[in-house]
Amino acid sequence: MLSKLVVKLYSVLLELALWAMLVVGFIVGWKEEGVIGGVVGLIAASVFGAVILGAFLVLDDIRKKVNAIESRGKDDT
Repeated sequence: MLSKLVVKLYSVLLELALWAMLVVGFIVGWKEEGVIGGVVGLIAASVFGAVILGAFLVLDDIRKKVNAIESRGKDDT
């Protein structure tokens, strides 16, 4: 039970980390260069987040798909 909670919490933390990266990138860009800097900061933060957290997101997606396949297999029996 605790292991399932940890896995769910991990997914939530990944999502929060991505949103935090986007917000921080936008704010830093806005403070440096205004609106254009905010957009550039947002784009840079999204690329950075994809590179850094992308592998973890792929693993999380694979885990969700495997769980879906397992649940379909249990329903058939």
